[in-house]
Parts: sequence; structure tokens; C-alpha cells
Amino acid sequence: MNTIKNFWAHRRQDGFVLVEIALVALLSFFFLDNFVVTAYDTYFCRPAGEFEREHLLVGTIGTITADKSSVVVGNNVADSARLKPFEQEALQKIANQKALRDQVRALPEVQSAGLIDYHAGTSFSNNPHIYCVESDTAKWCDAFQASFIPGEQFFETLGLTAIDGSPSAAQLSEDCPEDGAVITRSMALTLFGTDQVIGRRIVEMDHSDAQQVLFRYRIAGVIEDFRLRPYERHAFSIIIPDRVTGDYGPKMLVRLRPEVNPVAFISRLTLPGDIKAGNQSLAYLETYTDYEKDRIGNSEYTIVFSIMGIFIALLLLNVVLGTLGTFWLQIRKRTEDIGIMRSFGAKRRHIFAMLWKEAALLTFIAAVIGQVIWLQFAMNVGLADGFRKSVSGQEEDWVNTFWLHFLIVCAIQYLLLLAIVTLGMVVPTFRAMYKRPVEALHHE
Repeated sequence: MNTIKNFWAHRRQDGFVLVEIALVALLSFFFLDNFVVTAYDTYFCRPAGEFEREHLLVGTIGTITADKSSVVVGNNVADSARLKPFEQEALQKIANQKALRDQVRALPEVQSAGLIDYHAGTSFSNNPHIYCVESDTAKWCDAFQASFIPGEQFFETLGLTAIDGSPSAAQLSEDCPEDGAVITRSMALTLFGTDQVIGRRIVEMDHSDAQQVLFRYRIAGVIEDFRLRPYERHAFSIIIPDRVTGDYGPKMLVRLRPEVNPVAFISRLTLPGDIKAGNQSLAYLETYTDYEKDRIGNSEYTIVFSIMGIFIALLLLNVVLGTLGTFWLQIRKRTEDIGIMRSFGAKRRHIFAMLWKEAALLTFIAAVIGQVIWLQFAMNVGLADGFRKSVSGQEEDWVNTFWLHFLIVCAIQYLLLLAIVTLGMVVPTFRAMYKRPVEALHHE
């Protein structure tokens, strides 16, 4: 009650900082919201089948030049393999790549290894496709798609886990039929209401209004939810076999044994030509984490995310400087009051607690004003009806539950603003409290 009285008594002095914090709360809510959700997706929202990355490596296969002085990364047989005079050369290149794979598998430190397509296997397609149950009461979902080369130990090397009732990871790598598809548990539950869906059919639709059927698949296996890229929260994934090898310049996935040091293993195989077959060589080897950073480091998403972070940082810096200046002036005006309290024996911690409670109340009122204004905007544009529903592939949680999402982000924003306001008032408050009462009483 005393805090409210003190706040009301100094309402004119607090007006400027109240408006400033309210404006920052309004302008920063959308950016902070995206920042919080991304941090949650990246560091806290771990699907059940998330694979262990530390012992997973990605190798790049290159072609040794005629003079053997260098290795050209990648294969350029996509067109030549289709021309009859070069068919034999293309087949030999594929055979050499498989020989490289066998050499890597034979290393004592390696648990499993397999070839993957250059543009698939370790990354989802850029655009999600719509998958639905082939029935009159079809359910659908947006899903990300990846592909793998059969017989290349893909699932066990990547570290994906099959659910009970599904063929094992090793079986799916070897025996997935041509029209087969492996889907995640969340996708199965959404489409069918159960994860026991082996043999059921799904179809891939296009994104046009016509909704034409592009492909039909029979579900060959179900795996636990996983993410290939750390900032995604999509658990709706479909993996299909790709039986065309040699056209994309295959890479190689390598799973090391748990006791092996990845850095030491890579340093032992860094020189081009250490592992070779014909004119093919394992030209480059890196950890999956480094490979992941290279692929997403300059993506549009990370650039936007960085811009959001910079914008939030600038707003928060504005709050810090604004509150520091405002509280500095306010404390200077109240230095005489602080001196009187000190002369009557008030302890410094009690004085600071009184001023901090006023600042906390001011911050709360300002944050609520900004958040309520943003909420009105969200309600008017329909965010309350379909908030975050565009993020498919995740079971219901606080992120896609509008009111819970809103309240959690509000709480995080308030705590962040309160921390900044506290930082802004600490220096002037302590300077005033540590003045001698006689000096404080004569302060102008």
C-alpha cells in the first residue's frame, strides 16, 4: 500500500519513464515473441527422436585430377551419365564411391557409414508439401521431405529411432520399397490418430487451388520425432527412398563409435587421397555440427533472426539509457528525502527496497499498457484464432496456444524490462544513499 501511495505521489516525475517503457513494450513485443520462440525451439524443444550430433560426421567426395595434384570436390556426371558413351564411366564412378564407403566402414573407429545425395539426406526440401490420408474424410498436414539412398545405412547412421511396431532403423535403410515412405510419430498421430500405421497410404498434394495428387506412398515405417536443423520445431517429416545415385555428387554420413574422439579422427583423415578408390577420394570431412552451421549460417532465416536480435538490443539499450537518465534526475530530486530517512535511522537496504518497489510497479503498469495495445492489434488481425498454427509439425504446447503463449511472453518481457529498470536505478540510488545525511539535506 505504501508503494502505491509513493508511486502516486511521484506520478508526474514518473510519467516520462512510464510512457517510454510502455512504448518499448509495444514495439518490441513481436520481435521478442519470435526471439523467445526461436530460443525455445532451438534449446528446449527437443523431440523424442533427436539424434546425437557429436559423433556424426559428413564427408565430401571429390574427383582426383589427372595430374593427381588436386581433388575437385563434387561430381559432374549428372548430364554425362545420361549419354550412352559415358554410361560406363558413370557406373565406374558410382562403384568407386561405394568402394570409398566400404573403406570408411572398415575403419575400427566407425560404427556405420553410407552415401547420401548432395541435395537430400541431411536437409529438408525448401518448401513443405501437403500430405493427407487417401480417404473421403482426409486429414492433412504440411510436412518437410528428405530422401535417402537405400542400402546406405541412412537411418542408423543418422541416429533415428523406429517406434515399437515399426521395422527397425536398419531394416528401413535396407528394405524400404520404392513407393514406401517413413514418417514421424507426430505425423502419423495427426493423420490417423494412431502411430500404428504400417501399410496405410498417404498422398502428396500440390499447393495450388486444384490440389492435384502428385505422389502416392505406402507407409513403410514410423520413427520418433526429430529435427535436422536446430531452430526448426517441425516434427512432421517424411523420408522417401531415392534410387537414382551418382547424379547429385553424393556425400557420406559417418557415425563414429561413442568412445571415439571426433576431432582426433578428423585430423587423422584430413589429407585428400588418404582414402581413395580410382579417381574418387574422400576430400573433406567435418562434424555434422560444422556442416550444419555452414548450411544455415547465411540463410534468410538466420539473417532475419539477427536483425530481430539487433532491433531488440537497440530498444533495450534505449530503455537502459532512458531509465538511467530519468532515475538519475528523480533520485537527485529525492536526495533530500533520502537524507531525512537516513537521519532518522532508515537502513540503506530499506530505502533501496522502497525505491525498487516503486520502479517495479511503474514497470508493470507500463508493460501492461504496451501489451494490451499489442493484444488489441492481435485480436483485430485474427491472431487469436490461428496464432502459430502455421508452424506445423508440433503437438499442442504453449507456443501454439494463443492465450498461454501471450501470457508467457508478457511475463518474460516484464522480467526483462524490470531487470533493465533496476540496472538504470542502481547507480543514482546508491550514490544518493551513500551521501552523508548532512550533505543530502543540503542537496539542491
